[in-house]
Amino acid sequence: MRKIQPMRPVISPGDRVSVEIRIGGCYRGTQKGTVLYWTASGRISVKLDGKGEVKNVSPEQVKKLANGLS
Repeated sequence: MRKIQPMRPVISPGDRVSVEIRIGGCYRGTQKGTVLYWTASGRISVKLDGKGEVKNVSPEQVKKLANGLS
């Protein structure tokens, strides 16, 4: 039987995440994507599914879904 690995608590490149989309501070929905990297200013760069659009978002807008491949 395969042992299930616990998720790392820190968001890392390659992790699958759910991103809250906000426009002008108003909630507009959520989208799923993959973390690319952390920026120098402390934001997270995420490639969204679907269009392949890359957004830099605040960590408060991101919820981790799964670990990336190691």
